Amino acid sequence: MSSVISQPLSLVFNKFEQHWQSSAYPKVEYDEQWLSPCIIGEPEQQEVSWKPVLREDKGDFSGIERALEITLHPSIKAFYGEYFSETLAVDFQNNRIELVQAWNEQDFEMLLENIIGHVLMQRRLKQKETVFIASTEDEMQVVSIDNDSGEVVLEQLGKGIDRVLAKTLEEFVAKFELCD
Repeated sequence: MSSVISQPLSLVFNKFEQHWQSSAYPKVEYDEQWLSPCIIGEPEQQEVSWKPVLREDKGDFSGIERALEITLHPSIKAFYGEYFSETLAVDFQNNRIELVQAWNEQDFEMLLENIIGHVLMQRRLKQKETVFIASTEDEMQVVSIDNDSGEVVLEQLGKGIDRVLAKTLEEFVAKFELCD
């Protein structure tokens, strides 16, 4: 799993962290009931700085795979299972997208539940099975990974795949620029 995406994702996160070190780390509202290993330092004015953090234990997808009776594409597991992070705004080909990530283990479990719901809806609509990885400015579109091919696609919610954005997740993340 690691070779599929963790190296390119690590390179992207490292590039962003170098930028943040020379300017400022992103901030998020502090909630003492919603802690994360991503938090840097102490809260200031109800906000904390944060950065993506490599998980000590990779995310476990066995339950979702049993529930859906599928094997998730390795790039999906690597994208969601390697890091904890807040949602991260990036520029992809002059389009702002927000990468969906898990802030902590509880958030990861809720993400898995959302993925199950997404796949079940696709089955009901007889669409190709995809797993969302980012939101777009259009609330009816998401960036997803085609579970069969591993292609990164733009998906119209309720209607299915609109077009292929990249052949692989590695190719997709290589085109990211940090949004301000």
